[in-house]
Amino acid sequence: MPAVNEDALRRVAVGADAWAWPAGLAVLYAVPALALWRGGVPDTVVLLLSLILSAALIALSEWDRTSFRLPDAITIPLTLAGIGAAALMGTGVAWHVVSAALGLVLILLVDWGYRAWRGRAGIGIGDAKLFAASGAWLGAEALPSVLLWACVAALAVLLVAHILGRRVAATTAIPFGSFLAFGTWLVWCLGPLR
Repeated sequence: MPAVNEDALRRVAVGADAWAWPAGLAVLYAVPALALWRGGVPDTVVLLLSLILSAALIALSEWDRTSFRLPDAITIPLTLAGIGAAALMGTGVAWHVVSAALGLVLILLVDWGYRAWRGRAGIGIGDAKLFAASGAWLGAEALPSVLLWACVAALAVLLVAHILGRRVAATTAIPFGSFLAFGTWLVWCLGPLR
């Protein structure tokens, strides 16, 4: 199987050079939070956990958008924090540990299948670690919703990029971690789809 030069792949990151992208992220994260808090300010624990989660997810989104990498220095502590959050909220630490493992394995299996089919990486190990963090924070039952929101958001960005005149092809790389982060935030605020 021939090696594919990653730099030869086209990359799409809408607004990559604009200050508006980080501002847009802040708005995107604020709107679901307002829905979460529409009944009043949540208790202190939920508020602090939400601030920790949103700060990490925004940082990961921006990092992935600019470098197509998700650093272990954020993803691994975020996973551990999710397990800690489960302990604080009394939602079953063991289940959240299992959920983190399921999230990691699921994305690794998707990558393995894509590599076997296309002969190149389709999703990074950083994305798998971020999905593990999603499982740690939300539980395995929420992972399909996270993935659905991430895919819908990614497709919407690709459509916007195409409308704006950027060439989008089968080899176009996207910072999928940014979309996984946003899907995680939506499910944290709104709950899993039913």
